[in-house]
Amino acid sequence: MTHRDGGNRVGSTKTSFEIVHALQENGPSRLSEIAAELDLPESTTHRHLNTLWDLRYVSRQGERYQLGLRFARLGRAARTRDPAYAMAKRHVETLAAETQERSQFVVEDHGLGIYLHVATGSKAVRAGFDIGRQIHLHCSSAGKSILAHSSREYVDEIFDRWELPALTENTITNREELYAELERVRERGVAFNREEHVDGINGIAVPVKRDESVLGALAVAGPSHRLEGERLEEKVPDMLLAAANELELNVTYSASENSTDHVVE
Repeated sequence: MTHRDGGNRVGSTKTSFEIVHALQENGPSRLSEIAAELDLPESTTHRHLNTLWDLRYVSRQGERYQLGLRFARLGRAARTRDPAYAMAKRHVETLAAETQERSQFVVEDHGLGIYLHVATGSKAVRAGFDIGRQIHLHCSSAGKSILAHSSREYVDEIFDRWELPALTENTITNREELYAELERVRERGVAFNREEHVDGINGIAVPVKRDESVLGALAVAGPSHRLEGERLEEKVPDMLLAAANELELNVTYSASENSTDHVVE
């Protein structure tokens, strides 16, 4: 994982994206509210907002600014940059229906987990993890699945960059303990999150592979009092493994089919 140091960054670009992220988190906001949150002069904030408005990435209703719908096209392009990503959606929806819990497909980008598909079952807890949400990998079941099937060198780079923050009292923050946990994940093929990411929520995940590399992870999460015992250890893992196997076959078959499309006999 490589990333530029501060000397190569363009400050104005960084400020524009900070404004975009503030609008994403807070919704429609006044100029003064955005400036105050980011500790920026209102004149500077106004110039960035005007530029984003001219480019149609920000819209305005009265005194409030909000994200422009032009971002929707960018989001769709990012989520479909790999055709295999779209194939995961059906499996996520099926898992949510079968388990009645929250299901998701997570991929790694810049050393963080990104929710590409999310579905909620009839009993699911809405924990605020929507499409596009970024999470730390070390404390989620999906993240552990991805880390366990990545090279040790790359895992070290991720830990060096993002460290191992404790999100709950159950989060593993010791590297050696985490390496041992990842070894167990590799051996079993299933990762568990026992209230390590959010208090009261357990998670289970399995990797989705393509050509021996990890494409992402399918996961199911639910209240710890409901997702426990045999359901946590066997029933839901079996559902996830079956779904991942089918998805991997679909991805492999699709790739083979596409490669023969260009063969001239």
